[in-house]
Amino acid sequence: MVLDYNIFLEVAVIPLDMIIYTYLVLRYTNMTKINIAFRRFAFVVMAADIFDVATAIVTSAHERVPNPVHYFFNITDSLLASLSAFTFVYYIYAYSDMGHESKIKRNIMNFTLLTINYLLLLTNPLTGLVFTYDSAGNYIHEILFVPVAYGFPLLFFVIGSVYMFRHRERYRKTQLRAMIAAILVAAVLFSLQMIFFDNVLITLFMASMGVLVIFVSLETPDYLSLLKTKAELNEAREQAAAAFAKEKLSKQVMLALSKAVDAKDHYTNGHSERVAKYAREISRRMGKSEKEQEEIYELGLLHDIGKIGVSEAIINKVGALTDDEFNQIKEHTVIGCDILKTIDEMPWLWEGARWHHERFDGKGYPDGLSGVSIPERARIICLADCYDAMTSKRSYSKPRRQEEARAEIERCSGTQFDPDIAKHLLDMIDEDANYELREPEEENADEIK
Repeated sequence: MVLDYNIFLEVAVIPLDMIIYTYLVLRYTNMTKINIAFRRFAFVVMAADIFDVATAIVTSAHERVPNPVHYFFNITDSLLASLSAFTFVYYIYAYSDMGHESKIKRNIMNFTLLTINYLLLLTNPLTGLVFTYDSAGNYIHEILFVPVAYGFPLLFFVIGSVYMFRHRERYRKTQLRAMIAAILVAAVLFSLQMIFFDNVLITLFMASMGVLVIFVSLETPDYLSLLKTKAELNEAREQAAAAFAKEKLSKQVMLALSKAVDAKDHYTNGHSERVAKYAREISRRMGKSEKEQEEIYELGLLHDIGKIGVSEAIINKVGALTDDEFNQIKEHTVIGCDILKTIDEMPWLWEGARWHHERFDGKGYPDGLSGVSIPERARIICLADCYDAMTSKRSYSKPRRQEEARAEIERCSGTQFDPDIAKHLLDMIDEDANYELREPEEENADEIK
């Protein structure tokens, strides 16, 4: 049988689709919403590619295949093509925690478009508005073929691309360049096929190339950072076990990891270590044992480890954050918890990472805990973290004077902070006549004059 279509490009990328999807299934076990969206996108593209090749073969059989079979393959092929572009939109959306209202509006718009597309395709055997077959089994384009077969997938592609460029601060420049190049090439080839090369199967080939580009250059910073950090922690754990018979994870390694996190923020220098020291001293004054003091010191060192999974552009943004950006910042508590939960020998280590932004009055995040339902160690880390934020230079504020920081701690006792713990920090401040409890003077001297 002689094929009516050149299928070789799409046939060539089917193994690539399968390899990428198999990798995603095997490796993406700790799923985030971005990972789920990308895996869904990759699967639909793979299925659409396979079905597009099968449809070309069936269509080329002409009258040897009954018309109902022709209709089934061509309609399903078009449905999957639209669904590929539709899942691309929701992969792009996954990078943003858009507000509830905005999410509802976008869902209504996108699902309405998809529903119209599907209704036109599914009713085509009755209406014949998209395509038909003559008595010889030849495939005939009708009046709505171009808008339905090409227009809807292209429209979804444009919606996703426009949204990505409007929120381009979420990507590194190299990632954005790669996506721009892929989008331009895909748009040009898509247009050429639609206008001049209707018998060359290239649409799903380009979609597969897009999956590859995203996989290599974009997908997915939060998950890849998580894997990298887990690997570093596992390696550190093995090294520590060999060097220290009783300690599974050395303080030197924790300190190195905390400095790596602090280095991501251009405005922090030793933040995690200072928080750890303040927290240890508070716990000492509370009458904790040396073992408990060391444990809370370790919580302090790694309380911000989840920032590895947050874009540097957002962390270092000068000025107020948007709602979407603040929602991404808040994710560092959950990411940090996920990372530290992998350390079986220290099952309590994740408490500080997850709950150091909870408030005593229940208005914090991520879980909205209140009062003593917040673990005591997390309440201590919260207080030490906020004090260091006030007395250090940040992208959003200058360091405060000692008396200003003290007044703020006192004002927020009972609302943001546990008042019984806050009184110990107030005592520490009162005893600190030379204002040594702060970022080193050479870092912020100009700011506190």
